[in-house]
Amino acid sequence: MRQADAEAVTRFGVEPIQLMEAAGLQTARLVASLFGGVDGKRIAVVSGSGNNGGDAMVSARYLRQRGARVRVVGIQPSSETSLSARHLRTVQSLGIDWTDARAAPIELDADVIIDGLLGTGVRLPLRPLEARLIEAINRASAPVVAIDIPSGLEADTGAGADHCVKASFTVTLGLPKPGLLGSKAAGRVFLADIGLPADLFRDDQAAIRAIFALGDLVELV
Repeated sequence: MRQADAEAVTRFGVEPIQLMEAAGLQTARLVASLFGGVDGKRIAVVSGSGNNGGDAMVSARYLRQRGARVRVVGIQPSSETSLSARHLRTVQSLGIDWTDARAAPIELDADVIIDGLLGTGVRLPLRPLEARLIEAINRASAPVVAIDIPSGLEADTGAGADHCVKASFTVTLGLPKPGLLGSKAAGRVFLADIGLPADLFRDDQAAIRAIFALGDLVELV
């Protein structure tokens, strides 16, 4: 996936911000589908400082447009020029409630929680603030939808399962991640097409074309 992300830019001019927009939209679409619409529902979005947090903030925007009462609890992006920082500015300009996770005790009182804290770039052991946010997600009673992979779960090996987010659903982006295989932490897993050209995957061309042909959001069983 890292190679595909890089080659999407160099070979086809598909920029990361385009993929992030698609990821957030697909997440919002899945949430609306799973819960019979989101109008009036309280949705807590937990966003990290990296690209997974950017995906989450895009989803917050689309969910708000669909009538959800959205609150974002996040970690400040590490760079003002990063993609997640750009999406944070958009979220704030729209008047969506954004709370710095360092500023107050974390209580996630919501009908649905979206986990956009950590993605495939997770490094174990977890940092204290990341661990605290994961504990808050798992302590809440609401169903959890994880973006790409439950935060704290290592995407290649499935390491970290004891301390990761325990998701009800996972919407994994582009291609399935090996760490999701058989993981009880992932819940029901859906694969989302985010617009990566199938021609990127030369070694698995037939399999990738078959996956993409199934549709935009496919439950993996």
